[in-house]
Amino acid sequence: MYKSRSLSRKVSPLLNDDFYTNGTENCQRFKTGRGYVTAALTEEERDFPIAFSILTFKDAEMVERLLRAIYRPQNFYCIHVDRKAKDSFYFAMVRIAGCFENVFLTFNRIDVIWGTFSVLEPELICMAELWRHRKWKYFINLTGQEFPLKTNRELVRILKSFNGANVIHSTLKSAETKRWGQRTPPHHIRPVKGPVHIAANRRFVDYILHNQTALDFLQWTRHTDYPDETFFTSLNFNPHLGIPGSYSGDSDDVANVSLTRYKEWFGQGVRCAARRFVRGICILTTGDLPFLERSAALFANKFHLDRDRLVIACLEERLFNNTRDGLSWMTAFNTSFYEKQLFVTHQITAP
Repeated sequence: MYKSRSLSRKVSPLLNDDFYTNGTENCQRFKTGRGYVTAALTEEERDFPIAFSILTFKDAEMVERLLRAIYRPQNFYCIHVDRKAKDSFYFAMVRIAGCFENVFLTFNRIDVIWGTFSVLEPELICMAELWRHRKWKYFINLTGQEFPLKTNRELVRILKSFNGANVIHSTLKSAETKRWGQRTPPHHIRPVKGPVHIAANRRFVDYILHNQTALDFLQWTRHTDYPDETFFTSLNFNPHLGIPGSYSGDSDDVANVSLTRYKEWFGQGVRCAARRFVRGICILTTGDLPFLERSAALFANKFHLDRDRLVIACLEERLFNNTRDGLSWMTAFNTSFYEKQLFVTHQITAP
């Protein structure tokens, strides 16, 4: 599977916005030609639908290949396109979504500015849109520059092994408390820092959208810096709130367990084959494939197709092979590693 990085020069050129706008005139032909899975492959997957949000602003091909990799007819997909995105990109996303009953774009589009409340707002918009679809079990938020490391069947088995626990990374010891200002958080909530990437059960999303405590805390985050790194994490690591699936122990107990994403930050000893970073995050390339292969994370962040197209092709091949082998029972998928995580064994359960 792992071909030389020099081969990346020989792969097909980038597919532009017009390719998708024109190519979706016949949806059936588009889905067949692009190789979408249009049936639930197993009863287990059919009975465990997942809700995804995808926040994006450029590179229609990368977004479409992400969607294709995670697409199943029983799941639900909300796409938020940044208001700053080019019209051609937005129209391409509209046309792609129009080919699927369970893929939709948000009507409300936010001008996302890094470090502000506008980063968190699209997540909440998609949560509210997805909430109307009552069958899904877990919510996973993504960006358009990410890619799955697990098949849908593996995702389902992993999420089931969590038994309702939320997968939310956290830390308090290394938190930059000056971001939170001088205002006291409501309801005795202790702010906790963590990435915005989460995998959360449906009851947690319900709490976020409809519980007054969560709404009060959300209002407090509007006056802080980087609220996207505070809101979900703080709700998950304040056990007195009693939110189902949240963590009952200390936030730093699980600080080093980041199963939602494989992500390499700039620093000493970091593994980043191309040594290229954007906002401190490694741009993953073919040289990183051995680490992605061994990762227990659900998704990887981040990829730039204009830098390396082969890495996504390799990951697609791996997903295809694992999906095929899983169906033919050639491979078993052991979830014991996930079941033993502290956030699973020390979760708060519903009364």
